[in-house]
Amino acid sequence: MCVVVFHLGVAGFQGGYVGVDVFFVISGFLITAIIKQGHENESFRFTDFYARRIRRLLPPLIATVAVTLLGASFILTPEDMTPFARSAAAALFSVSNVVFYAESGYWDAASELKPLLHTWSLGVEEQFYLFWPALITWLLTLRKRIPFGASLTLITFAGAALCVVYSTVNPSAAFYLLPFRVFQFSLGALIIPLSSALTHTVFARSTWLPSASFWLGLSCIGASVFSFDEATRFPGWAVLLPTTGTALMLLAGTTRTGLARTPRALMENPLSIWLGRVSYSMYLVHWPLIVLYRYHHGMQLRISDQLVLAATILVATCALHYGIEQRFYRRHKNSDKEVSAVSDKRFALRTVGVSVFLALIAANAWLSNGWGWRFPTIHLSTDQIEAGKQTRFDKVGKACRLANLTAASCNMEAELQIMVLGNSSEVDGYNFMSAAYGDDSNVNLILFGSTNRCAPMRGVSTRFVTDNANCQHALDTLFEPAFLEQLDIIVYAVNQPYAANKTLFLQILQTLKEARPALTIVTFGGYINTVRHCTHYINKTGTTDSCAAQENVSYFADKFMEEPLHKAFYNLESYYIDRVALLCRNRVLETCRTRTSDDTPALYDRVHYSLPFSEMSGRLFARQHPNLLTKLIDRPTPKD
Repeated sequence: MCVVVFHLGVAGFQGGYVGVDVFFVISGFLITAIIKQGHENESFRFTDFYARRIRRLLPPLIATVAVTLLGASFILTPEDMTPFARSAAAALFSVSNVVFYAESGYWDAASELKPLLHTWSLGVEEQFYLFWPALITWLLTLRKRIPFGASLTLITFAGAALCVVYSTVNPSAAFYLLPFRVFQFSLGALIIPLSSALTHTVFARSTWLPSASFWLGLSCIGASVFSFDEATRFPGWAVLLPTTGTALMLLAGTTRTGLARTPRALMENPLSIWLGRVSYSMYLVHWPLIVLYRYHHGMQLRISDQLVLAATILVATCALHYGIEQRFYRRHKNSDKEVSAVSDKRFALRTVGVSVFLALIAANAWLSNGWGWRFPTIHLSTDQIEAGKQTRFDKVGKACRLANLTAASCNMEAELQIMVLGNSSEVDGYNFMSAAYGDDSNVNLILFGSTNRCAPMRGVSTRFVTDNANCQHALDTLFEPAFLEQLDIIVYAVNQPYAANKTLFLQILQTLKEARPALTIVTFGGYINTVRHCTHYINKTGTTDSCAAQENVSYFADKFMEEPLHKAFYNLESYYIDRVALLCRNRVLETCRTRTSDDTPALYDRVHYSLPFSEMSGRLFARQHPNLLTKLIDRPTPKD
């Protein structure tokens, strides 16, 4: 439920995404209990298990994907339909988490525009089902030599360590992929032998100990929901709080006779029981409804929008639960187990067939450029958009890079040594500077190589440290006295350069300036960010001008001096490249240039600029400031 409230954008629930972690722990507990009971009764069969899982999970999922695919075909443009259709096919084959992990990066669309993004967690769970039954049955056969609880404890601690450590190496992988989430399922499973071990202890006999476990667990989950937000490094260490909290509540629930009246009432009241029953259907329907509503009506949800969506989600939940989920999945009595097992297997085969058929339809939309025939007047095809995005990297592929200053592309004997430093927008700064001054034989333009690969990065004394070896090599080279003595200018190029989240860049530049006071720092100013990809507005309106329409813009750098870190950067920098002054008449948004003379768009996504537009801007700037670099070296302190 907290995930739904979080997705609706209700204030105060910014950490509601931890509902997924709660779900993983509970799932590990329930599935392991089913496997263990069947193994002890000598009635567990893998085919029966998988047939019942298919009967339980696939019909509601198929219905959700089918209806979402139908709705998306009327709403999504081909550009957005293509990745959606890919995710639909992936969801039906239980690999959507892998697809979303592969998509994470420069061109990853905003999560608010992915109707099936939430199925990543279902993908993790379904992949968990593939190996967990075999592992549990094997561990149960070994328990005379290795206690079952000890095996689960080892898996849990090793898995948790893997998740925490890998969160510093590749946070997206740690978030989306099964190996880094296994410990949550195993912790849920661990509650079974743990509660059994506590059966004859004071924990099971007392009232206050299980109740304390319940309230402590609920407090951990509540603290996560209300204190975590998008800035929280997740999963990382933070994931342990809601995970442990759920385990504590499960442990309390296994000794219900010892629970006090209040926690028992919270767990067993009719509303809680009903929400538990419909939770799967609610999980499936809520996110597609929110995304498609936002896509059609706008990203910002007002209170009235939230109420309309909440009511719609409730109706859709009931329709899916009572019309599909409950109709196809019923728990069978012991007397008809043999008959039901045969029925389950037949039903599973038919359901998988339907799933494959629907996946083929989705794959057709994916491989047919998002069914472009739905929009006969489309201006930019999916292929054109993808090509435009990739062209942005054409020049940097041949650049002199900090990691290899001995390459033929590097002219370390040049009079002016200039390095471009930034995140994913570093490429824009390089393309701009290359077009402006790169043809000058007296200039050697060096590319740092983006700090995005360095995350997380931290300052230690006068050194900056990262777990990425390639990035660490670049950082060490940057701070090497011999190289730093050669360096004349650093062009600081990031999106929204004075935003509050750029403190690490500020620290890097301050440290460099302290080490070499003569170093000149130039800030590559911000420009325009759009709410959705600029190409979405182009295809909707037929003109790039819509990318500079007030309602479609999330950030405009016209008042950069009012941004949080401007004063701190101002004390360091020698020059600010004001792209707003360069490209907008009188600094008015609607007058800003959004295309080149041959109609190439300024942006293909929300924040990164096309190569032709960056080059056009750089050439225009160089005509206005032909001797800028020389002036900066001669007089490094004045500001334009």
